Amino acid sequence: MNMAISMTADLWRALIASRSRKGYGPARIRQELNQKGISREATEKAMRECDIDWCALARDQATRKYGEPLPTVFSEKVKIQRFLLYRGYLMEDIQDIWRNFAD
Repeated sequence: MNMAISMTADLWRALIASRSRKGYGPARIRQELNQKGISREATEKAMRECDIDWCALARDQATRKYGEPLPTVFSEKVKIQRFLLYRGYLMEDIQDIWRNFAD
């Protein structure tokens, strides 16, 4: 039974890694795991164990869609923010894009 739980946890971590590589953020991935019937506690544990830099992934998604360097005009920043929120990134990670990666 313990092996089955461990295998399931490995599958959850693999799903998290797969979805993050496809450009989805932690909020969207959590929602997908909850829709699959995975408990909130198990979801949070798997998310913590994945060790993913969500801020870097958010920046990568933004630069893929909007180019480098990222726009600094407010209206363009709002577009990027909406896009990343839709993809499931957290507001703190989105704001860190401009704080941590100032050009």
